Amino acid sequence: MRTTEGDRPPSGWFVVDVMRRETRKWDWTGLMTDTHPDDDLEARIFAKQCWVRIPGKHRNRDGAWDMFEAMSATRH
Repeated sequence: MRTTEGDRPPSGWFVVDVMRRETRKWDWTGLMTDTHPDDDLEARIFAKQCWVRIPGKHRNRDGAWDMFEAMSATRH
């Protein structure tokens, strides 16, 4: 699996999870993959992953997730 970092979510990719960049900090990042999480095992083995920085400071996971969804919705 190849993993990269970026500032913008790639178009057509799927969000896997949102997590803190460092423990007890307000900086968050989202993990995305180019393969749907429900696809078969072989597809997931060859999937590409991407960490995307979520702008702003968020106190909790829900706030970071909402921002990440807003970022993804503006990309077509």
